Amino acid sequence: MNKRISLKSMGRRTILTKAWWSLLYLGIFIFGKHIPLPFAQTHTGTVNALLVATGGDASYASLFSLGISPWMSAMIIIGMLAQLKLPILSKITGKKMDFMQKVITLLLTLMQAAVMVDEFQLTSHSPLARLLVTLFLTTGTFLLIWLSVENDKNGLGGITLILMANMFFTIIKSFIGGFVPGLSEANANLVRGLVFVIIIVLGMLTVTLNKAERRVRVIKPLLSSEFGNESYLPIRFLPAASMPAMFATTMFTLPRYIFRFFYNLSKWQTFKDLAGCFDFSRPIGVLIYCLIIVGLTYGFSFISIDPIEQADNMQKSGDYIPGCRPGTETENYLKHIVNVFSFVSSIYFVILVGLPMGLTLISTTLSTLAMIPNYVIILAGFGSSIADQMAVLLIQDQYQNLL
Repeated sequence: MNKRISLKSMGRRTILTKAWWSLLYLGIFIFGKHIPLPFAQTHTGTVNALLVATGGDASYASLFSLGISPWMSAMIIIGMLAQLKLPILSKITGKKMDFMQKVITLLLTLMQAAVMVDEFQLTSHSPLARLLVTLFLTTGTFLLIWLSVENDKNGLGGITLILMANMFFTIIKSFIGGFVPGLSEANANLVRGLVFVIIIVLGMLTVTLNKAERRVRVIKPLLSSEFGNESYLPIRFLPAASMPAMFATTMFTLPRYIFRFFYNLSKWQTFKDLAGCFDFSRPIGVLIYCLIIVGLTYGFSFISIDPIEQADNMQKSGDYIPGCRPGTETENYLKHIVNVFSFVSSIYFVILVGLPMGLTLISTTLSTLAMIPNYVIILAGFGSSIADQMAVLLIQDQYQNLL
């Protein structure tokens, strides 16, 4: 006998199903974090706060130590190539671009894994042992990529769920440890209290700014006035959302891994010196990180709101912005708005994400504390996206069955 499924229960059932899938993927992730690397001492004592933001963990030599940093780097590279809009690239199909991204991901994974082997204390330094550790890390990265893609299809939170979970676990671990090594219990409690306040305030600020938007009035002449021929184009206060905070760590570590890889092959001092520039223990490292944040903020802003495409679509559909002629004038107007918000956003991210890394100039043991604002902005930004995703699924509860 067929049972009718009400719309009201359908939304909740979908959320529960997606939640169960996400819990399964998180369970696999947690299990994989405890699968030790072969030929390596498990507890390294090394803390790499940047690696945490990409799903990795250098403090424990495990299957997932590398995270998905190579995949994130490949996405940025392919995205930048797509934005160039070169004639030769316009002929490449989406399937071929996806294949190119996978190839770049594989190459970057092998390079970063080969470099990361040196960060672990191996019980055997034979070429075979190093090769096995490299392949083990590569396998872990691609398994994490698969988990992220599957969660995007079946679960909640998309590809960022694994990253969010990793950052959340790190924050909890840091709270237990008091954030700063060597402090007395009283001072550690004081630091915990201050960090807790910062997390709450920064989390609320991030959610508020992510939802704030400038509404550009748009007239739609072809739409009947009976239904209202006015609309608006929303441009968020943070056009790039939390993306610069998430991808800045990836783009900062990528050159360092590449230079160290070529140094290991050639032993040229130049490569070692260049790799040293991407180190937070040096002022130039903090400066480069801030510049990367600014570049990513502008880049993601113009990907989110493409003035050329928007102006072209409006001109084709007959829509226009009051006071702006269709075409070039509309395009320039939208570019101005995006530039203004990108400038403000870049200052926001540099102050809250970039400058705190200056703490590592005092001591590298403060790296996790310095990364807390970065973690919070990512968690709050993508956490609100998960809430929005659930709200969309629950909209079905507001409708009645027709039969």
